[in-house]
This record gives sequence, structure tokens and C-alpha cells, in this order.
Amino acid sequence: MFCGGLLVGVIADGLAVTLVSALCRERGFLEAAGAAVARLLPVELAAGRAGEPVGPRSPAALLRAGARVVGFRGRHRLMDELGAWCSGAGFAALLLHGAAGQGKSRVAHELAGRLTAGGWATLWLGETAPDEAVAAVADVVVPLLVVVDGAESRPEQLRALLAACARHDGVRPLRVLLLARTAGDWWQLVRGDRLLDGAAVMELPVLDDEQDGRFAAYRAAVHDLAAALPHVPGHGAHHWPTVAERLTEEPHDAGGRALTVQMRALADLLDAVGFGAAAARRKPAEDRLLTHEQRYWAFTAAWHGLDLPDPVAQDVLAVAVLVSPTDEEQADRLLRAIPALAGKPRGDRDAIRNWLADLFPATDGRPWGGLRPDRLAERFAGLRLASSPGLPRPLLPELTDGQRRRLLTMWARAARHTDLTDRLSVPLTSLCLRHADLLTPATVEAATSVPAAAPLVTALRRISADPATGVDRLIAIADRLPRTGDLAPLAADITQRIADLHRQAGRAPELATALNNLSVRLGDLERHAPALAAIEEAVVVHRQLAAEDPAAYEAALARSLSSLAVRLGVLEQPEPSLVAVAEATEIYSRLAAREPDTYRSDLAGALLNLSLGFGAVEQYPQALAAIEESVILHRRLADVEPERYLPELAAALSVLGISLGILDRNEPSRTVAEEAVVIRRRLAEQQPDAYLPSLASALTDLAVRRIVLGEKEAALEAVEEALTIRYQLAEERPETAGEDLEWSLHVHSVISGQADG
Repeated sequence: MFCGGLLVGVIADGLAVTLVSALCRERGFLEAAGAAVARLLPVELAAGRAGEPVGPRSPAALLRAGARVVGFRGRHRLMDELGAWCSGAGFAALLLHGAAGQGKSRVAHELAGRLTAGGWATLWLGETAPDEAVAAVADVVVPLLVVVDGAESRPEQLRALLAACARHDGVRPLRVLLLARTAGDWWQLVRGDRLLDGAAVMELPVLDDEQDGRFAAYRAAVHDLAAALPHVPGHGAHHWPTVAERLTEEPHDAGGRALTVQMRALADLLDAVGFGAAAARRKPAEDRLLTHEQRYWAFTAAWHGLDLPDPVAQDVLAVAVLVSPTDEEQADRLLRAIPALAGKPRGDRDAIRNWLADLFPATDGRPWGGLRPDRLAERFAGLRLASSPGLPRPLLPELTDGQRRRLLTMWARAARHTDLTDRLSVPLTSLCLRHADLLTPATVEAATSVPAAAPLVTALRRISADPATGVDRLIAIADRLPRTGDLAPLAADITQRIADLHRQAGRAPELATALNNLSVRLGDLERHAPALAAIEEAVVVHRQLAAEDPAAYEAALARSLSSLAVRLGVLEQPEPSLVAVAEATEIYSRLAAREPDTYRSDLAGALLNLSLGFGAVEQYPQALAAIEESVILHRRLADVEPERYLPELAAALSVLGISLGILDRNEPSRTVAEEAVVIRRRLAEQQPDAYLPSLASALTDLAVRRIVLGEKEAALEAVEEALTIRYQLAEERPETAGEDLEWSLHVHSVISGQADG
């Protein structure tokens, strides 16, 4: 039985139907089926999957992680940790990062295979997955693993995926595994999403850091690849096992990265049956493999009846590697942008397109896919761009924003190859400057996803410092830069310039907004005094605007006052901070009275901050009154939108419990703390990454409330559960262990001492 091209069941004797999901759990079925049933996939997600080409067409195809030609080695502890991460219901995300060729994708395929055997569905999310396929993740009713490879280069799709995950009911496990080369600036940008708050981050280490392990890895790669080479067209004439035995007579140390070892092994095998092997071995493995790929490309071109001059063929191949077109019309425009093909008949370009489709088959309906693995593609593109740096210029108007980002990302990564850095860096910067009108957004996004992307950062600095650069372009840059990390100082400088330009032009509303943003940027850099000065000026401007047009600017004034209160609090000025938050609360009260649906949430948050402000100056009765009103509003909000407001209600209840306890209203304080635990437990069941830390805090607060009432056993039970969570989190995320763990330990010590007494 098939649905949408997917096998969903098998009809046996008596017309009984056995579902594929049941077969996958039968011992030995997956091994017998092999690649035919690689993983379970809900039919409604089929359009979103990244498919695998059927069979290798060239030797390099054996290196694709999805081909799984070389056996999976080691990583026992990592796989155990990933298995533990997949346990339990609800949503969880994990970022697995490591250098190119470290083995991230191979680990993900191994995990997917193991989960499939346990009845999970897996979705290897395609780069061009339609929005409706991504949105369907919310409705999946089986355990699901979603893998996003190259997550650092897919920000829009990642946001759409997280939005779908937020709508998932959490009854069954939903896991999102993000694969990326770094956990740098791009990660700081996306982890602001609530679902990624507390997401686990793992750096994938080198597979073999001891020489004996590297010897064994090379030997295994040679023999596994030798067994697969006869299945590659044109490579069945050699007795590869004999070649492999000869190559492994002496130990070889090809390094510790998995892909490096496999590329070296494959290059050695191919060179061993070719000419010039001795000279070739002195070249990088990527270059040796590209030599063999070039032969395959040339042979295939001849088979298609093409007779392209070598420079033209190399340009065509470079364009194909740099850009995967969305449809045949865009493919033709890209080929027409190559000078040598501009005047050719459409039929000639169609023949070239068919050749590229044969070389790089796509699995998602695009005219052609790409060269894999990525390191090979980046090396080939870098070598060609070093010879023809002007090649991409006529392509730029034909590209989407995502394609421009991919082009710049590949160029920047190629520029990190030491022998290409000098030849690629300056042309890349020049391209970004000359075409800033088209490339500025892509330049920013590529700069955040490629570590140490000096050519791109240089371009952004020069664009930002150019007096001719308008405010809109500066805002487009600043809005895409992270609040922390290496690019944060640049973001602050650009935001300062935006404010200066608005001030010079007399644009008061825009100036106030820029000053507010500048205060946040400076505060993130711990430049607290200038951050305070910026938000103070923003309040002055917003106050003037609100005096002239209250309906338009009172809400903006309230937001600025709230930000001012935060800045003053950081500088330990509680009295003026209280004055600011009290004025903000008064404004929100007036606004909520007129437009309750619009401003109820703002008022609830302001009242919570007001309560904290009163508490900071030890005005506890006023603090209690404010937080009681905040809780009432948060309950109304949570009744209407529980997914959005339950976390805020839990936070308000925690503050209410503490306020009641300070005023010795201990039984109501305990009751409120118990409710906060109930809510946070429910949230943690659905999204453990995001809410387990706050559940531990709520349990610790409850333990305090109970011990004050003399309920020692119940208090001990609560704090021990909190510590269990804290220890689990400390093991999974050591960077999070600190004051929270120390506080829970202190409370446990106090309660244990009383219990023993």
C-alpha cells in the first residue's frame, strides 16, 4: 500500500494489512530491507523531507553521510547521551556542532536509524520544504525526530519549524536535532525563541584522538569504500579488495576527522588504479578527489553531446555548485548570465541543464542539486572563484535572498582554506560592497553563520561607516546582528550611528526608538553608564511626543520608562527605578482601561515589575498589592491563551508566594507556591529544555514555604526533587550549574538539619 509515493503497509494473506510502522519494530526487518526503508516518515510530512539520491553516480557520492558506506565507529557515550535526550515526552531541542567533516550528519543518521527501530518517525528537513509541510509537524501523533542539517544557514525555516513545534501537544516526544559547524553568533540570534531556552548544546569532538584509532579508522574506511566502489558506474573493472589490502599493509594516519579520513581513503583507492599516483598523494585529498570527479564530469558531458571549452565548463560547474535553482526558468537565467552562454540558443542551455541534473541529481524537484560532501563543494567553488572572481556578479539579480546567503557562505568558507585566503578575501569584500543594495541582508546572515568571516565583517564595517549608507540599510544590518558575541560591538556602533542620523534629521519618534535599542545594545556589552544615558534621552523624547499626541505615544513612553527602570536597577538605584516603573504602570493602567485586549498583558507585566520595585526598597505591603493585581490579570490572559501566558502566570505566582511569605502569611504563601509548581510541572512535561530549571526553582520555593510551616517531610520531598533536576541539568549543561544549585543545596541542608533535630 502506498500513499504519496510512500510505502505505508503490506497486504498479506487474507487481505490483512500490516503497517510499515509495525514492521520496522520487528527484529531483523530494517537490516533485511536495507536502504529501501531508511526511516519512518508521516505521510503528511513527505513533502518536507530531504531525499537521498538513488545509488552513487560518482565516487564522491560514496562520501555522503546518508549513503552510510563507511561503517559507524565509536561515539558510544555520545549515542547514549542522545538516546537519553530522546527519552520522555514533550519537546526538546539539541544543537550538535563541530567542524566540517567531523561526522555530525553521520551521527544524526545513526540516531535516526536507532529511533526508527524503536517505532519513531524521522524527518530530515529539506532546505526547500514547503511551509505547509513544516507546519504539519505540529499535528504529528507519533514520536518524531526532526533533523535540520546546516541549521546556521536556515534561519527563516528554523523559525517556522519552532512555531510549529510550539503548537505540538507534547503528549508524545518531539525532538529537534540541529546540526551546525559552530554555536556562534547565529545561535545567539535564534536561541531567543522560548523553545530554545535551555536547549542542550554539544560540541562533537574529533572521532579518533589517538594514533591507533586513526590507523584503524583509515583501514576500515579503505575496506568499506573498496566494497562499495564496484557499484559506482565505470568502476567495476578493478579488484578493489586487492587494492585495499595493498593500501593497508602499512598503517596510515589520515587525521582524526571522520570525513578527512574517508576522503584520504577514497583518493588513495582511486589513485592506486590510475596514473600519477605518487605525485597526487602530495596534494590535499579534496584536490585529488576533484581530479577524479572532473573526469566523470567530462565523460558525462560528452555522453550528453556537449563540447564546451574547459573554462566555460568550469564556470558552468561553479555556478551549479554555488546555486541550486528553484525551477527551470531560473536555471536558464543563471546559465544565460554566464558570458559564454548568453548568446546560445535555449536548446543548448537546456542540454547543459540536463547535464547538470545528471551530475547533481535533486530530490526535491529542483533542476539540479549540489555537489556533496560540502567540503568538496566549497573547495571546488573556491578554486574556481579564485580564478574567476567576477563570475557571480551577473548572477546576483537572479537570485533569491536565500541563494545569495548560500553563495556568500560558501565563498566565505572557501576563503578559510589557507592557500585560498589571500585570493578570495578581497574579492569577496569587494563584491559585498559593490552590490550592497542586493547583498547587505545576505552579508549579515552569512557573517553570523561563518566563524571568523573576516571578509564579510570587513564589508559590513565599511558599509556601515560609509556616509552614503542610508538609515534603512543600517537598520537592516543592526536588526540581523546578535546581542552577544563577536559582532555585538559592531551592532552597538551601527545603532549609535542610526540614532545620530535620526537626531540630525529631527526625526523624534525614530530617534526615541533608536535610543531604546542603543540602550539595550550597550547594556548587553555591560557599558551600563552610556546605556542609562541613552534610555534617559529616549524617555525625554517620548515624553515630549506623548505630551503632543498622547494617543500615539503614551504606550511608547511606558515602554521606555520600563526600560529605564531596568537600567537603574542594574546600577543599583532602586528608588529612581521604582519611580520609573510606577509611572509606566500608571500609563498602562490608563491604556488598559480604554483598550483592555491590547494592553492587559503590558499592564500585568508592569505590575509584576512594580512589585519587584517595591520589594527592592522594602515596601512589602505595596509589593503584595501590586503582585496580587498582576496575578489576577495573568490568570485572565492564561485562560484565553494558555500556551503564551501560563509561563508568565507561573512567574507571577512565584513572586506572589514570596511576597506573602515575607509578610508571614505562610499558609496562603504555600498554597500559591503549590500552584506555581503544578503549572511549571505541566510546562516542563511539554517542553523540558525550557521549563525544567524553573520547575526546580518552584520546588525549592515550595520547600521553603513548607518548612516555615513545620511540614518537614513534605519540604524535604520538594527540595530533593528540585536537586534531582538540578543535578540532571548540571550534568547535561554544566554552564547552568551555579547559584541556583547552591541555593537548592542550602535549602536542603537547612531542612535536613531540622529533620534530624
